[in-house]
Amino acid sequence: MRRVFGRVAAGLGGLLLVVLGIAVVALGLRWVQVWLFYVPMGSEHASEKAAYLATIPEVDPADAPNFVVIFFDDLGWGDLSSYGSQLIRTPHIDRAAAEGLRMTDFYSASPVCTPSRAALLSGRFPVRSGTHNHVFFPEGSLLGTFRKMAGVGNEIATDEILLPEALLAAGYTTGMIGKWHLGDRPGHLPNDFGFQEYVGVHFSNDMQPLHLFRNDEIEIRDETPLVDRGSFRDEDADVEMVGMDQRKLTRRYTEEAISFLERHQDRPFLLYLAHTAPHVPHFADPEHAGSSEGGIYGDVVEDLDRSTGDVLAALDRLGLTENTLVLITSDNGADYNGSPGNLRGRKGEVLEGGQRVPMIARWPDRIPAGRVSGEIAMNIDIFPTLLALAGVPLPEDRIVDGTDLSELFEKGAPSPHDLLFYFPTLGGEPAGARDARFKYLASTGDLGRDKPMLSDIHRDQEGHNLIRRFPEDGKRLGGAVARMKEEIESNPRGWR
Repeated sequence: MRRVFGRVAAGLGGLLLVVLGIAVVALGLRWVQVWLFYVPMGSEHASEKAAYLATIPEVDPADAPNFVVIFFDDLGWGDLSSYGSQLIRTPHIDRAAAEGLRMTDFYSASPVCTPSRAALLSGRFPVRSGTHNHVFFPEGSLLGTFRKMAGVGNEIATDEILLPEALLAAGYTTGMIGKWHLGDRPGHLPNDFGFQEYVGVHFSNDMQPLHLFRNDEIEIRDETPLVDRGSFRDEDADVEMVGMDQRKLTRRYTEEAISFLERHQDRPFLLYLAHTAPHVPHFADPEHAGSSEGGIYGDVVEDLDRSTGDVLAALDRLGLTENTLVLITSDNGADYNGSPGNLRGRKGEVLEGGQRVPMIARWPDRIPAGRVSGEIAMNIDIFPTLLALAGVPLPEDRIVDGTDLSELFEKGAPSPHDLLFYFPTLGGEPAGARDARFKYLASTGDLGRDKPMLSDIHRDQEGHNLIRRFPEDGKRLGGAVARMKEEIESNPRGWR
């Protein structure tokens, strides 16, 4: 009997080795295929994109507004004092809110970085641009290669039309300072998508090496020793930063942003200031380290507040305030050390704390001071809003999922959205939807009792499932999610 068992075990072991060998060979062949023959997504509507950009009329410089978009990385809904923080002081951002509009129900289009950034710049759900499966990684890295081997891509599609491209075609000067995170492959960089000037990093500040680029050239080379094979996530790690000093990165971005404003004050401009912070690891500016009651995270956020104050002061000094729309928001909800306020969930989740983010709009010439709005909106709305304000038509060959918020901003009009959809970290199918009152999630994710969930979004922090109490609302929102799922399955890129 022992001999029989031994033979069986030996046979199974041999079979397992054969299977493993086949798997290794298959992976190796797939890697070679990707390395030699990989073709990024993005040629389907290249000609339509070129035709659209060629027909955009040039704006009248005397009438066109300026745009400044300040985009934080992982700033939570509860991280600003104007949104309820008791430990972190943000007087400059609070001033912008007091001088303009503060929104309480504004969302990122994704609970993580890359897809949210693509949505803001394109006005489209992340699946449209091929950015919907988590985040991109540096070209040539193990994870970046695995993404391509899995067929999910590692760069934004080149036939997407991004905000700077449309505004550049209309005669705007376009500049980006900060974190790109939409791919570092040639042809997929900021200068390839309409930014005339770019100073910043290609990825999150936990991805090494973190070189600082000026356009397509490295200006500061990061030679910090690799941590955990290039994943530098803990500010308390015993590592000396060499070349790139993350403690001074917010200060550097701010100086570059002010320089851009000073050099281009005589023409309409778009400035996209996409901060690296407060993403992990957390490093405070040495001039202010230890000053916040919110600890090192509070130090980092208060540095961001000082940066915002300096940019606003530059606009004042240059006489640009009245004709400049400033938008201040975040790419997703709170991560480590951050606060979702009284919301349930955090970064990476489709719960409110993962996607509801601060949103402040200041434009003294057009937006009345001191308003607070509970209307629903999402960062996909920034693209159509800014184009409408500049007098630039939307492209007609593709679905633009966002809508124009200018009436909401200027006149307090109701949201143009009846519904907003929530998209998960992985996958292009919607996970849920909300209207003015209810939020529906197709799955609770609870082991053994996974089922749809309906929340009364302002009266309960997604703690009670009310789907039996309001079955018709659950059916209505669930139907909307199902229809959106079908639409995306049949037309994921959203071509018309």
